[in-house]
Amino acid sequence: LQIAVVVVVPFILLGQVLGRCGGSEFFTDLARAWMGRYRGGSAKVAVAGSALFGMISDSAVANVSAVGVVTIPLMKRSGYPAQIAAAIEAVGSTGGQLMPPIMGAAAFLMAEVLQVPYVEVMIAAIIPAFLYYLALFFQVDVEAAKRGIRGEPAGRLPQLLAVLRSGWYFPIPFIALVYTLVAWNWPAEYSALAATAILIGLSLVFGYKGRRVPLREVLRAVVSTGSAVVDLILICAVAGMFIGILNITGLAFGLTLQLLTITGQSLPAMLVVTAVMAIILGLGLPTVGVYIIMATLIAPALVKVGVAPMAAHMFLLYFGIMSMVTPPVALSAFAAAN
Repeated sequence: LQIAVVVVVPFILLGQVLGRCGGSEFFTDLARAWMGRYRGGSAKVAVAGSALFGMISDSAVANVSAVGVVTIPLMKRSGYPAQIAAAIEAVGSTGGQLMPPIMGAAAFLMAEVLQVPYVEVMIAAIIPAFLYYLALFFQVDVEAAKRGIRGEPAGRLPQLLAVLRSGWYFPIPFIALVYTLVAWNWPAEYSALAATAILIGLSLVFGYKGRRVPLREVLRAVVSTGSAVVDLILICAVAGMFIGILNITGLAFGLTLQLLTITGQSLPAMLVVTAVMAIILGLGLPTVGVYIIMATLIAPALVKVGVAPMAAHMFLLYFGIMSMVTPPVALSAFAAAN
């Protein structure tokens, strides 16, 4: 609960402020200027835009809401069926929980469980996040080739230099965030608050596309942060009780022994069992819930058979993230369908 309140809330505030200050529009425009003219450009815009906005939004549903409102109609106009367009955006937004520098809430909990600085979790996620979006990029390119979908006409696309001139300051808060985390070794929550303060100051002075952000929008971002974190705080509070019960009763230790016995301490067998359990949990739980249960019950068994602790927890995080597109709940897909 302490991690949810002290560490995660400042990062959610940063994402909410960025959305109110035009950040989601900037990243979508940047993706359109960069990718829009290529084959299946509208879907590649969705992938690139989701990756860029995912760097600062730790919520897959918020990512769908901010980026998908532009990219899904674009994909439909260019020839993608509605369900394919929504699916591309849902999967692209889900990967945002794996995108440094601001990953999902589960990543902050991972740093606490492993007793390592958050920056180590962030570094461990860089290559997997790149591979995730590269695979998705190839998939939408193949889909576009199959359906004969071309890029947007150049006249309908924003100009890259114009987009960068209008929103040149948006990267500055994230440079500050990473620098204070890595160079100054600040606690993650202080880095997030510093980045938020820089973003608010720049937005009030410059604005995006000539529109300065009124102070009331910043206040609305604070209010929307409160409503956005209610579910997360409840999940983390219950998860804390769950972990406490498992530790007090010794059930977590007992389950680790049972898993080692069932799989014969075979790493491939352990990974298959772990994956199946995570998928079953992901049928009805959000990322944080899946990760907390798996980290408490399964991670010790993976470590026992020789997996490095960081690798074991990242493996569990990947399957936790997939809960956002695992039916029947699939919150990302639900948001994209709307």
